Amino acid sequence: MNARAKLAIGHSACPHDCPSTCALDVELLDGNRIGRLHGARDNSYTAGVVCAKVARYAERIHHPDRLVHPLRRKGPKGAGKGSGQFERISWDDALDITAEALLAAERRHGPEAVWPYYYAGTMGLVMRDGINRLRHAKRYSGMHATICTTLAWTGFIAGTGRLAGADPREMAKSDLVVIWGTNPVNTQVNVMTHATRARKERGARIVAVDIYRNGTMQQADLALCLRPGTDGALACAVMHVLFRDGYANWPYLEKYTDCPRELEAHLRSRTPEWASAITGLGVEEIETFARMVAFELDDDWHVRIAPEDRSQRWYRDPLTSERERGVG
Repeated sequence: MNARAKLAIGHSACPHDCPSTCALDVELLDGNRIGRLHGARDNSYTAGVVCAKVARYAERIHHPDRLVHPLRRKGPKGAGKGSGQFERISWDDALDITAEALLAAERRHGPEAVWPYYYAGTMGLVMRDGINRLRHAKRYSGMHATICTTLAWTGFIAGTGRLAGADPREMAKSDLVVIWGTNPVNTQVNVMTHATRARKERGARIVAVDIYRNGTMQQADLALCLRPGTDGALACAVMHVLFRDGYANWPYLEKYTDCPRELEAHLRSRTPEWASAITGLGVEEIETFARMVAFELDDDWHVRIAPEDRSQRWYRDPLTSERERGVG
């Protein structure tokens, strides 16, 4: 029998605007075509795993409808696909048209009339940020990074002092994984890989906090579905419970944080009842989450999800309770 030829494998990184920036192993079919993409096995974060949309990246790269040449409009706007309202032009013509439009705006209103507005999308770091060389040389309008994450970044820096986080691979070593305001089941599969590894190997629990029932909420041990924009109240109530019940690590707080005593005083009125009225969560849900953070739930606690709505409650396994009492 003829042995199948071994596929050549190229190495790359995912260009999507995702925190993972997955290392990729790419099947090279011939001189200019690719096959499936895989997470790099020798990278401890991707560990051979990649999301479905990137695994099938070749379908986009080689799709017959992909735009591969510059097109210039020759008819009115609003015409549908295939209407013949565009004509193909050369790359030199496209560059000249673009440059002339920028120069015309600069002549009329000055260089700040041109605003290179962008963020990420599907592009690598060089492709994304390379335009800043033109921005600086021409003194075009600047901007602070992006309008879509500046608020989150500012809040994070205010709370932690720098824009940095823990190594995501440490999730696999956790006893409790809290996934707050993101849906990694559908958007960052490697996060769930490490979270579920903690569940399988350590018995860790997964808590998801979000405003709608998504894939991550469905896989969580505890899903807290709250009203949009109210998760700050949930955070305050959880901290209230931790202070109230004596779980604050005061030596750590005094050494590494600002004003912990003032924070405790501020949170005295931020009770689970107060947060329940704001978030729509039950008081029991908030108390349970706080106890999970404090590692005060026994191993025989489980979550029951009511199929007809978003509600869920923790309950004690009756068989375990009977065994504890010596019944059966």
